[in-house]
Amino acid sequence: MGGTQRLRLLGFFTFLMMGCAAEGRPIAAIHEELTVCANGPTLNGIDVSHWQGKINWDAVKGDGISFAIIRASHGTGTIDKEFDRNWAEAKRVGIKRGVYQYFEPGQDPVAQANLMLDMMGPFEPGDLPPVIDVETTGGLGAAAVVASITKWIQTVEAATGVKPMIYSGLYFWKDNVGNSTAFKDYPFWIAQYGRQCPDLPSAWSDWVFFQTSDSGKVAGISGDVDTNLFNGDMTALEAFAGGMTQCGDGVCNGGENGATCQADCPVCESVTRDGRIIDNGDLCLELGGNITYWREAAAGHGGSLRWTYTTDKAEAANFCAWNLDFDASGRYKLEVHTPAPYSQSKQAAYEVGHDGEVSERKIDQGLVDGWISLGEFRFAVGPDQYVFLGDNTGEHNDRKVQLVCDALRVTPIELDDDGAAPPPKGQAPTTGNDKNAWSGGGELGGGCSAAPGKARGGAWLLLGVALLGLRRRRLR
Repeated sequence: MGGTQRLRLLGFFTFLMMGCAAEGRPIAAIHEELTVCANGPTLNGIDVSHWQGKINWDAVKGDGISFAIIRASHGTGTIDKEFDRNWAEAKRVGIKRGVYQYFEPGQDPVAQANLMLDMMGPFEPGDLPPVIDVETTGGLGAAAVVASITKWIQTVEAATGVKPMIYSGLYFWKDNVGNSTAFKDYPFWIAQYGRQCPDLPSAWSDWVFFQTSDSGKVAGISGDVDTNLFNGDMTALEAFAGGMTQCGDGVCNGGENGATCQADCPVCESVTRDGRIIDNGDLCLELGGNITYWREAAAGHGGSLRWTYTTDKAEAANFCAWNLDFDASGRYKLEVHTPAPYSQSKQAAYEVGHDGEVSERKIDQGLVDGWISLGEFRFAVGPDQYVFLGDNTGEHNDRKVQLVCDALRVTPIELDDDGAAPPPKGQAPTTGNDKNAWSGGGELGGGCSAAPGKARGGAWLLLGVALLGLRRRRLR
């Protein structure tokens, strides 16, 4: 969306002249442009078009973006080729979405409005009001521009039942729309760069959105992107976005969670008393980092696996995590599926969070074309337990060593209510000849222990709790 060079230059010269411009000017003229700051908290957002290319919307969401306004077309002549994908993806990741159309006053305003309405589909609860982007005249005078805007607004308002929003800049509005006050009851989105508080045309006393830059940087977008602020907190944005979100609208946001609206916020299913297998596509398996580096292959358990290259970095850049929620406490065996030829790492480090402890198990993924045991671990009833696998195995990226994330198998060995007394916390019996089994004291062959019975137990337990908070990212 186009804040223009003229806007920036005029803003700059306005700043230079502030010290002397007021002298001798009438009070009414001085206050004609109102400098209006936010009323309180603000939210970060973006507006995008095909110029941003293929956007990684999961990364955008992870960068703290709360809303995105997406271009449908430039008049009736140019359909934005990325609109359909951007429109669907913004909803999928739970970013508040809105549509805008670069308006050409010289073209049929009703045809433009209907084109945008057809592209966006039905106006849904949670969608932001549609936007008319007013930054060109099409060779028309101010009165004709106002008349054209009016027809567009009437068409969109009748179709959606909400008041559309107007986007423009202070000086464009003054010079080319005659500083019209005809739309003062419609929400306004101001474009002005280099200012903490924007100057508004006299028709508006407040702003809803404020475009702050056309050269912002946001994760998931290569190159520049327009950045914006919303004048309010999330509750205010929800209220502005076609009413509060509704359970069943397919978006998990606002005050919804797995307990209040499982239809929109599906939860990671628990491990039952019979155990379970957690595979790719399961809500309990989470891929982290740059998702593009987790390649997918039609192999492995269930016919699908993910793999990435290892690194020798101190921290994981990419990881996979199996989030675990148990119906019954007790001792369980963990196994990971490591299919050939994709499983190549000889020092894949699995971190296991279990019953308030953190243990590590290093394995050679290429050892077995199938299931490899991580050992046996004691798990408590409930969530907040996990298996974590990072790409920072110590094997340099230049070696192109593949690390596989496939299925995890959880098998009950001895449950606490099976009539046998549970083992002491931090200790589990060895499982016979299983060479990979976990034996006593929380020790793992080639790994480390977080058992509180050790001399360093208190410190390790605190470390485990810290790791749970820092490294485990649970799905809702």
